Order: sequence, then structure tokens, then C-alpha cells
Amino acid sequence: MKPEEEMDVDGEEEPDTSSKKRSNKDTDVNSSTPKKKAKKPVRREDSPILKKLIKELSAPIPQQTSSGDTISLQTFPNMNIDSVNFCELNDRIIKAEDDNKRTTLELIHSYYYFGKGYRLWFDHYKKTYSDDTSNSLVNDKIREYFPDQDKTSKANLRKRKEKAIKIFKLFDGVGEVNKVNCIKTFSASTILRLGVEDIDYVIAKVLKAG
Repeated sequence: MKPEEEMDVDGEEEPDTSSKKRSNKDTDVNSSTPKKKAKKPVRREDSPILKKLIKELSAPIPQQTSSGDTISLQTFPNMNIDSVNFCELNDRIIKAEDDNKRTTLELIHSYYYFGKGYRLWFDHYKKTYSDDTSNSLVNDKIREYFPDQDKTSKANLRKRKEKAIKIFKLFDGVGEVNKVNCIKTFSASTILRLGVEDIDYVIAKVLKAG
């Protein structure tokens, strides 16, 4: 007497996969297709991207010329905690993201000032509270400027803040916002893909070169 065929929960017969397993096993054993080799991690000091970024940020800040070769960007030399408006700074980022070449630097610039606004408020709260509490209070402060946000908007704003902090850390570390004008071949997204340790490494190398 034959054993009963196994049935799944929907009452259909389970397919016989034993022959497929044998076939796959044979294919694996006899396959002549070479397996892909895992890429070796590139050492930070050998990274062509980091080398190029260090070279650009180590160059003198270009001066504005009459031919307009250098992009003139709005700056906030007297930015302080009372002048921070996260809504306006956020609008600058959105506008810069919507444009293109001219705004490669403008986008980095806009992220920088959003990050600086965050830092000003963080340092203000840090006088009284812990790092975690200060960060939470700054997040609350930012949300005050966007009272009607849905979950998607809140998530996008959180990501934008994290990007801004990274951009601010890099350029504040190598000489503040004027160093943005040294960027020739990097987009904001390329810089934002760098890890925190990469940024620390670039800052150290640029300062050493200076």
C-alpha cells in the first residue's frame, strides 16, 4: 500500500523536489562557472575618492572673478541661535536639490547652514542637558517650524537633518563654509556617502596639509 501523498494547508499536493535537489547538487558540483571573488576593502589611505577630496579641500579658496567663474553664494556671517529659521533653511535645501550644476555647491552650502543651525541649538541645550536630551530638544525645536507634517515628511526631515550634520562637520572641520567653493568634482550625494570615520580622516589630512 502506497503512503498517502503529503498535502499542504490548501489541500494541494506538495511537489516532489527530490529530483530537483539532486539536479541542483550535480550542477553545483560540476559547474564550470567561476565564483565571484569578494572585493577586498580599500584602505582609507589608498581610497582615490578620499585622496581627491583631500586635494580639493586643501586648495586655496577661489576668489570671485569678474568673469563669474566662481559661484557667489549667500552666506550668514553673523548666524546665531536667534537667527536660525529651520523652515527657511529647509526651503533652501529643497530649492537647491531641484536645480542642478550651479546648485551642486549651493546644495552643499544649504546643508552646511542647516547643520550649523542644529549645532547652535545643540550647544545651547548642552549647557544644561546631556547629549541625548539636547539632541531630542533640538529635534523638538526643528519640528516647531513644521507643525503640519505627516509621517513621510517627518522621516524626510530627519534624514535631511542627519545629512546636514555630516556636511557641517566636514566643512566646519576644514575651515568653515568658504571651503565649499574648493569643491570641483564632488556632488553632495558623493560626500554624504562617506562614513563618519572617512570624514574624520579627511579633516585630519586637510588640516595637516594646511
